[in-house]
Amino acid sequence: MSTTTPTARISLFGSLLSDSSIPSHQPIQLELEAPTPVFEVLNLLPIASDKVQLVMLNPRAVNRDHVIHPGDRVSLFPKEYPSFPDWKDFRF
Repeated sequence: MSTTTPTARISLFGSLLSDSSIPSHQPIQLELEAPTPVFEVLNLLPIASDKVQLVMLNPRAVNRDHVIHPGDRVSLFPKEYPSFPDWKDFRF
């Protein structure tokens, strides 16, 4: 029986794509051993975390303290993306 490492799928948008070192702009498959807060996941990525304005998780806006689990789908949006007024509490 084979075992696979659980991953979270991270998609980058806007300038986060061009600022990253991801060659094909494919979603990042990030291995997570355990549930991990957003702020820790951002530190593991090849982007500057201070450029992230909004994090959507499965697809719901979440804050920096929210926990990402293996298998989650995460979308990261840069500051130049417009954000909706009801997301004001989730902006970084």
